[in-house]
Amino acid sequence: MPDERIIAKMKLVQQNQKHMQSKAEHRRSKVIAKLEEQLAMAEVLCRNEPFAINKHKWVTNSFGERIAIETHKRLRPWYWISAAGCFISVWYGSRVVTLENNHTAIDVGKRDELPKIISNLIEAVQHGELDIAIDNARKPSCLLSF
Repeated sequence: MPDERIIAKMKLVQQNQKHMQSKAEHRRSKVIAKLEEQLAMAEVLCRNEPFAINKHKWVTNSFGERIAIETHKRLRPWYWISAAGCFISVWYGSRVVTLENNHTAIDVGKRDELPKIISNLIEAVQHGELDIAIDNARKPSCLLSF
């Protein structure tokens, strides 16, 4: 067996890992991921089919073992249908994103137009058109003082 160390053959450098995304890009990717879920829900709604996304969850069984089970992910639609028509809001976490001129919803019209509107929203987020609105939704709206 040779006396050479394997690590000695490698080129070692002192380097810190750099963040590949800016904070705005990270927020955009979070909103886009949620909008893609909403798009999938809307497409299934237009076809009148049931919709569910599965996720893996760790639980402890009766023997005390931790096992992975597959369960449905709870999704809350960002759109709603009323007598006035179909509407959609954009959410960032638990807060509604305020769009231009303090509007919080988009009037879709007919529910068949919903996937097209969500696709347009995804494109707008990708181009950074909602960066300021998402950043404002991220900040606390008021500070409570006692």
